[in-house]
Amino acid sequence: MTLNNVKLGFAFLFFLLPIFLSAQIRVGFGAGGYFGLNDQGINASLQVQKQFSEFSALTLQLGLNDRPSNLPRRNLNPDFEYVAGHVSYLILPVEYQYFIPFKKLRAGVFGGPYLAYGLKSAILRKLDDFNYEKINLDFKEHGIRRFDIGVHLGVGLELELPRLKRMFVRINYALGLVDTDLGVDSAYQEGVGILMGLMLPINRGKYESGKNKDPQKKN
Repeated sequence: MTLNNVKLGFAFLFFLLPIFLSAQIRVGFGAGGYFGLNDQGINASLQVQKQFSEFSALTLQLGLNDRPSNLPRRNLNPDFEYVAGHVSYLILPVEYQYFIPFKKLRAGVFGGPYLAYGLKSAILRKLDDFNYEKINLDFKEHGIRRFDIGVHLGVGLELELPRLKRMFVRINYALGLVDTDLGVDSAYQEGVGILMGLMLPINRGKYESGKNKDPQKKN
């Protein structure tokens, strides 16, 4: 990924901000796991959801994505045995959600692009049957591209709680579109993420008054 592509990605997010600064938004936090390559990592995010109707919404996230990966194994001394390679990313997904409401429960699908920036890479080197050494790796030195971009596709549930809160659970498939290996081999990030969390409304009065009332709330 070039620097110009990164700038375009952040510019896109900047122009989305006015949408999320209007009425009928919720902010929340979610945490869960990230699964890939027969190992698991950590998935966590802060998010802002802009609801357009009872059927649709747009969600902007700022998250930490710790991914199990083979990338840290590359360009290391082959005389040692390495396990549990991970790459941690700061990730910015933008997801459009379409829901089917069932009373206080909403089931839906979502999808959209994400932009990711590598924070750190590490791997465990096996010393013996019981001991391992954690090694932090330099991205450039060990042939790992720091920037990634891709798409999220998934399904989710949202449960209406008192005082306009919402509990949610989402499962997404992440497909990277950038070759993250700087060497001769090709490597594209992919995996499955799970998020569970809670969203709270901003400025409840705007949800409950006039035409800005939350479309989920009955008179």
